[in-house]
Amino acid sequence: MQGYEIVHSSQIDGEFEGFNDEVLFQLMDGTCWVQDEYNYWYHYSYCPQVNILRGNGRLYIQVDGQNEIVPVRQIDSVIKSRISGEFKGWEGETSYELMNGQVWQQSHYKYKYKYAHNPEVLIYNPGGGHIMQVAGTSAKVRRVK
Repeated sequence: MQGYEIVHSSQIDGEFEGFNDEVLFQLMDGTCWVQDEYNYWYHYSYCPQVNILRGNGRLYIQVDGQNEIVPVRQIDSVIKSRISGEFKGWEGETSYELMNGQVWQQSHYKYKYKYAHNPEVLIYNPGGGHIMQVAGTSAKVRRVK
């Protein structure tokens, strides 16, 4: 893209389902980037190549040669674990125990059914509270143990 310089290149670690709001992008090189501005754009790809671009004093992520970009910032304190047992989505006050012993509870109402057994979990705080990302869905959470 003209006017931008590539400052970092890697691959998404797993599925990419586009941009939304405060989405976490975990890269195969171990770095994590969080979407810094709301922009919805759906594009599915498995382990796509990504570029972190610098332009206009900000950083952006560009996926797999697409023209869409979104502002991002690097985030360091990401909790990575798995849910002990079944994940059945979000029901309003859902709690999940992680294999690392922590227990997290949904803090804002959201209903979405999604089933997975022992799925990987990423928990991060983009600035307005913690978000748990699991099985292609996410919800705001708070730690209860």
